[in-house]
Amino acid sequence: MTRDETLLAEWIPLRVHAREGGFVVEWCYLGGQRFTEPFFDDTLQSRFRYPFNWLFRHQTSLEELLALEARSPGLPPTGLIFHMSRCGSTLLAQTLAALPRNVVLSEPAPVDTVLRARWGQETPTEEQRIAWLRGMVGVLGQKRHAPEQHLFIKFDAWALLQWPLIQRAFPGVPWLFLYREPVEVMASHQRHRGAHMVPGVLEPALLGWSPEQLPGMHPEEYGARVLGSLCEAALRAWESRSGPARLVEYRELPAVIPSLFAELFGLEPSAEELAVMREAMGRDAKNPVLAFEDDSAMKQRALTGPAREAVERWVRPQYARLEAARRGGGGW
Repeated sequence: MTRDETLLAEWIPLRVHAREGGFVVEWCYLGGQRFTEPFFDDTLQSRFRYPFNWLFRHQTSLEELLALEARSPGLPPTGLIFHMSRCGSTLLAQTLAALPRNVVLSEPAPVDTVLRARWGQETPTEEQRIAWLRGMVGVLGQKRHAPEQHLFIKFDAWALLQWPLIQRAFPGVPWLFLYREPVEVMASHQRHRGAHMVPGVLEPALLGWSPEQLPGMHPEEYGARVLGSLCEAALRAWESRSGPARLVEYRELPAVIPSLFAELFGLEPSAEELAVMREAMGRDAKNPVLAFEDDSAMKQRALTGPAREAVERWVRPQYARLEAARRGGGGW
């Protein structure tokens, strides 16, 4: 095995740093570990239990990463998963990852970095960003175990705001958008706010806003408007789709997952795989030692006051349009 083959087989990009003159990729030794944790970062954190990953680091330029991927392309994406946040996407990813033939990248930080690379003092061209995105996915999605055949990418919630670029990078790849009753999503963020719900984390331009709009905006309004923007982006993607796609409401989970696997992604599960999937579907996605429990009623009761009013104003109309589009069909 050549040095390049060893790097791709046993190491994984950990993060990408913007530095003067370009980007530096930091790699982590993966060994034979599969991506079966709820999130990409969880898998990498588990690798840092071993002293080797603290003592030995490997770095390349982003250009070197692209050259490695060109010599050894990874698995082509089988499916792209987008979501509103706090709506069951981790359950779907965990169910897919339970099958040894699937490689599932759940919100990989290096993909997030290259998607947002245009934001900074130097703005790369769209063609550069598309090349970086394809190259990074190709390196992350290497076939490292014999059964692996299919690659799924669960993007961060905000990523659908970059739909035109992602569509150009991966034309025709089946995709879905998961969403949920917005009161329940906002209630979850009120308990533990996701990064994209914190003012200033996302560039205002991504949301179609000017920087002057942020100061003084109440956190509840900001969060609701972000959720509304994500739903609006999903509607635009749905209306412009050129390949197989599906809108999935949280209440359809987990029962709809086997049909998504077969009908949207074109992968017929065996009887043994269906049994494995059903077992995964019965567990809490973020804490798999616990059984899955529907907390919708609790979250409905929890959200009151200005936060609920903000949801009704900024998210409810988009949610209603998503529901109408889902019920209208036209997917797959």
